[in-house]
Amino acid sequence: MALAGVVAAACGHRRATPPAAALLPPPVREAGPTYRIQLGDELDVKFIFQPDMNEHVPVRPDGRISLPATGEIAVVGMTPSELEQLIIERSSAHLRNPEVSVIVTKLGEQRVYIGGEVTRPGYVVLAADMTPLQAVLQCGGFKKSAKLESVLLLTPGTDGKFNAARVDMGQVVNRGVPERVRLHPNDVVYVPPTWISDMDDVVDAYVRGLIPALPRVGVGYSLQ
Repeated sequence: MALAGVVAAACGHRRATPPAAALLPPPVREAGPTYRIQLGDELDVKFIFQPDMNEHVPVRPDGRISLPATGEIAVVGMTPSELEQLIIERSSAHLRNPEVSVIVTKLGEQRVYIGGEVTRPGYVVLAADMTPLQAVLQCGGFKKSAKLESVLLLTPGTDGKFNAARVDMGQVVNRGVPERVRLHPNDVVYVPPTWISDMDDVVDAYVRGLIPALPRVGVGYSLQ
């Protein structure tokens, strides 16, 4: 009966109207002085005393741009000021006393990826101050099989590896505890399955579907 109560609470959550913040369009982002260049951004690179070298370039999917004066440069994660200094250093071999200005003219689309026990796994466009629940709601909400107490938040590090943290979404959904976590570009929210969420679901999925054995839940990581 306790298990049925948890399932009912989760179902009730999915039928509820999403918070107003989840329905609002994302605010326009601006590239301030500490903004770090992302994939898909578009840059104006201007050489103050050599205007014929000016270029308008997109940041390619490999995180690089290409300039005649410097060749290819990996720019993702740099601020415009840092990129200006790097271009000056690399172009000094060909240009006399170059002065460079880098302006981010268009910001690329930033995404958060949602997987596991949600209605429509995939990605959503990151909005300012977006929470895990808002992102999941945009993917249709949690399935009945979701283990809300052990949602994984995977954050990419500078070394290319992901740092994992466990987020208790059960207290958010069932008790209305405010969310403290905010998502960042390329975060991954993974909602693991429960061992048994509803006996009818188990029968439909594994007996009628002729699957001989239940899958092993949690292989490869530990949920506590």
